[in-house]
Amino acid sequence: MAQSIEKKSMKAKAKTATAAGVVALSSLSFYHAMNAVAATATMPIVAKLIRAIEITINTTMDFGTLAMTVDRAGQATLDPETDKLYIASHSSLSLAGGQPQAGRLQIRGSELPVTISVEETAVKLTNGTATVSVTDFNLLTARGGTYVTVTPTSNNPYVTMAVGATINTRVGQLSGSYVGAARIRANYQ
Repeated sequence: MAQSIEKKSMKAKAKTATAAGVVALSSLSFYHAMNAVAATATMPIVAKLIRAIEITINTTMDFGTLAMTVDRAGQATLDPETDKLYIASHSSLSLAGGQPQAGRLQIRGSELPVTISVEETAVKLTNGTATVSVTDFNLLTARGGTYVTVTPTSNNPYVTMAVGATINTRVGQLSGSYVGAARIRANYQ
């Protein structure tokens, strides 16, 4: 009887092994069927590399030496097109020396449109104690505004431009040497 139980146990184990084998084979068959419907494709990849934009400041904007009366406000404008200083008729300012000149910068880039702009609409210059404002920045011409688009070419990857602005003194303005800076931004469109 012990032999009979052992034979039945072995038959049950054989059936289990056979069933496991059938499941394994059917799983393997299913796996092959899944691979039979899979597909592949090749994706093209492209990249265009261009020269980064470079900005070089060639000339500092300089209003020269201006004489003022402290009882009246003053206004003087550097014209980037003519590179001359124009003093408003109602102004208390007058040119007392120096060589006023518009700022000049150079943009170098690839043959794509480049937008150039002055980031601030007004900049404060300081003498360490007091400030004076510079406003109405103009690129290229007196009416150019604070934003312009240029396109470097293969023959000339450099674009040079002038930057003008207006200095505004106020009543009671302190004397002194005032300094400051305007941020210029250039970016591909």
